[in-house]
This record gives sequence, structure tokens and C-alpha cells, in this order.
Amino acid sequence: MEEYTRDKIYDIMNVTQCNQANMLKRLDKNSKFSSFVLIYYSIVLIIYSLTSLYFPKYYDEILSGYFSIIISVVILAFSIINGNSKYSERIKATESTLNAIKVLKRELTDENLSDKKSEYNEVIDRMEYRAEVDFFNTLKQRCKEYNIRWYCYKNDIIEAKRCTLEKERVRQLDKLNNYLSENNPFLQQIKVVCINILYGVIVLMPILIFIICFLI
Repeated sequence: MEEYTRDKIYDIMNVTQCNQANMLKRLDKNSKFSSFVLIYYSIVLIIYSLTSLYFPKYYDEILSGYFSIIISVVILAFSIINGNSKYSERIKATESTLNAIKVLKRELTDENLSDKKSEYNEVIDRMEYRAEVDFFNTLKQRCKEYNIRWYCYKNDIIEAKRCTLEKERVRQLDKLNNYLSENNPFLQQIKVVCINILYGVIVLMPILIFIICFLI
């Protein structure tokens, strides 16, 4: 049976704390972006309508009306997503979990190891499980801490192990290598890039449509 020392429990709590912190950032970002899209697209619809009314000779009203229907559907979709995602509740719950883990880390000692481990298990039983991208961000933070490039982690970890005599550091490097191998960092980074591109398209598309309606 694996022995849980104070350092090991602390390290587990620390990883969980990083995961929850990254999840909190992601939820907050998604919540703000969804709210922004709802306001932004609503303003866009008003601008389209006013432009077709006051500049009928220069603005394609039929094409604008077509895209306005599509934008209305997008607004409806984001409204449903916002309602079902319950971002405010999830953000509040994640903040509570994050604070609880911070307290457990601060209070953890060799004497109360068993009690704090039980309290930690109760906390993680109640918390929302992190997404793969949250763990990937945690791993990138760990890579930065150990001066490892996540996109070239195997060679960097081998080199780092050669340059250290500390058994604990070697153990952490081995663990980091295993985590990165299981997480498939390149796939996770592609997902992050694709999401950012999608956000950019959502923001720029109404502007592009507005220009097209004038050009046509």
C-alpha cells in the first residue's frame, strides 16, 4: 500500500488547487464572453436595422436581413448556453473549493495528516471535476517551474534529470513526464488555439458582414 507522507499529500493538494484555479479562469472567461456576445450581437442587430433605414442606397437591405436572422439564432443559442451552463453557480462553487484547499494546505502537518486527508477527500467529492484543458494549463505551469518546454518535454526532462542529484526533483520530473505523456499536450494546445480562433471569428464576423453589405 502506498504511503502518504505530508509532502505527498501537499503536492496532491497543490495540483488540485492549480486545476481548480485554471478551471475558475476558464469558467470566468466563458461567462464573460457569452455575456459579451449577447450584448455585442444585440447592438449589431440595431446597427444593421438603422443603417438599412438611413442608408438604403449604400447598404444591401436584403443581405443584411438575411444575416440578421442568422445573428438572431446565434443570440438565442448563446442565451440557452448561458442558462444551461450556470456559470455564476459553478464559479462560486469553484471559488469555495479553491479556498477550502488553500486552508487545508496551510493547516496540514505531520500530526493531522490523516484528518486533513479525509477532509480533502470530502472536498474533492463535492467539487466539479476539471477539464483536460485545465490540467494541461496546470502542466504548463509545472513545466515553467522546472524550466521545461512542454512542446519538447521529453528531451528537456532527460536533460534536467542529468543535471540534478536531488531525488525529490527527479521524482517530480518523472511524474511530470508521465502526466504530459497521458495528456497529449499537442492535441490540447490545438484545442486551445481552435477555441481562440472561434472566439475571434465570432467577434469579427458581424463587422465583416457589415462591410460586405456596403460593398455589395
